[in-house]
Amino acid sequence: MAIITFILPRTGEEPIGGFKVVYEYANRLAKDGYHINIVYGITSRPVSNLVIRYGYYFCRWFRWLKYKLFCSYKPDSWFVTDNRINHLLRYRLNKASMPNTTYLFATSWSTAYWVDLYNEIPSNQKYYLLQSFEDWNGDKDFVISTWKMQMNKIVIAPWLQEIADNLNEKSFLIENGFDQKKFYLTIPIEKKDKYAVTMLWHDHPLKSCNVGLKALNLVKKKYPQFRARFFGVPDKPKDLPEWIEYTQTPSPQKHLEIYNSSSIFLGPSSKEGFCLTPPEAMLCGCAIVCTDIGGYTVVAKEGQTALLAKVGDYNKLAENIIRLIEDDDLRYKLAYNGLNLIKEYTWDNAYKKLKEAISNPLF
Repeated sequence: MAIITFILPRTGEEPIGGFKVVYEYANRLAKDGYHINIVYGITSRPVSNLVIRYGYYFCRWFRWLKYKLFCSYKPDSWFVTDNRINHLLRYRLNKASMPNTTYLFATSWSTAYWVDLYNEIPSNQKYYLLQSFEDWNGDKDFVISTWKMQMNKIVIAPWLQEIADNLNEKSFLIENGFDQKKFYLTIPIEKKDKYAVTMLWHDHPLKSCNVGLKALNLVKKKYPQFRARFFGVPDKPKDLPEWIEYTQTPSPQKHLEIYNSSSIFLGPSSKEGFCLTPPEAMLCGCAIVCTDIGGYTVVAKEGQTALLAKVGDYNKLAENIIRLIEDDDLRYKLAYNGLNLIKEYTWDNAYKKLKEAISNPLF
């Protein structure tokens, strides 16, 4: 059976949406008999300046040593991977550090740089899983150059395929699936507390959690009984109001309970590849209020499955939450429409398309 290797740009001990997608595919491929490697790069970023490069390598060496000694680079605390998968920690991502493989997957612009250099593997056996346009994480021109590298591009959302089309690059569109055994209704939509909202808390600026917090404070002023439940990986934010409960890295059971105890999910991000948390909330019967960005509007349709606002417009986000509190019928409609829509996004469908992409490359 063929060997498939995914290269990740960092370690996987903390929950990351894009890594979760890789692990989902890796588990299914391993179950089907493929030999799977997941390589974690400690020094994945290409650095041209010689002085900066060796300073970067020197600092990262201590991180590599820590992970090597304690084996803490795997996702064991938050995602169960098939025990047949090989998790490989690498200080460098050069050719000498790569395992023997048949198909090689880049998962970010920085790993695409290295995959492009591996000449031993034919280009039609190289794949580039594009989960966002990473100009926020690297030089825009360099990011674009990776999109033009000779690999099979897999995009996870229509807005990303549009970018590929504009660059005259062919691509497979494989939208993410969602685990309907992990996320599901436990409280009927009509019985949910309409004054309860949930939101992912993240310290990355693109998640715009400060915007979400401003919106929630406006709603709280109008409805004193309003409450919110945040969840996320970072430590509890300082100065978080007492009426907002925070759960750090919730267990699967707690995560399910948070979604089901909320009637509304708030997504204030300024950029997403293909959102993961709003669809999870939809499966648990939440109505969605979010920003009008490509990563959300794959599933967030104005007036059908969500209410949208411009990026950064916390007044409109607050207005939309208030609208759903005051209009039960609209809230029920969005929640039911969202639930029915997301049920069509299964990992079985996504995995079938991935195998077709492996069997039938673009060139």
